[in-house]
Amino acid sequence: MAIPELCARIQDAWVSHAISESTWGYPVVGALHVLAFALFGGAILIPTFRGETRWMRRIGLTLVVVTGALLFAAGAVGYYSSTSFRIKMVLLAFIAVNAAVSSGQQRQALRNAISLALWAAVVFASRGIAFF
Repeated sequence: MAIPELCARIQDAWVSHAISESTWGYPVVGALHVLAFALFGGAILIPTFRGETRWMRRIGLTLVVVTGALLFAAGAVGYYSSTSFRIKMVLLAFIAVNAAVSSGQQRQALRNAISLALWAAVVFASRGIAFF
């Protein structure tokens, strides 16, 4: 099955219709996505809650992924054709690679800076989805 066909099937799913056809579905899921990103980002940027940040990161990342998947399902065909969406997915792949590589303590400051720059680029690419 080709990717455009898969996107069309995802967009035809009941959950996609439930979100995209309701008055509040898409705006609520979008707002939750932004709030989850803020929770996740805050847990990364504020290291003062040493014991709590690990759980906050996991919960935030889980919420970001779930709400992002729901938003994608609501308009999968349009997102697949969006250059900004594709850039966002590539940036997220780079973030995953950076996280996998950054297990050691060597050059941790550089890896953190790269991660922060990549996350900022993801935010800009996300905003580009709405306009391009």
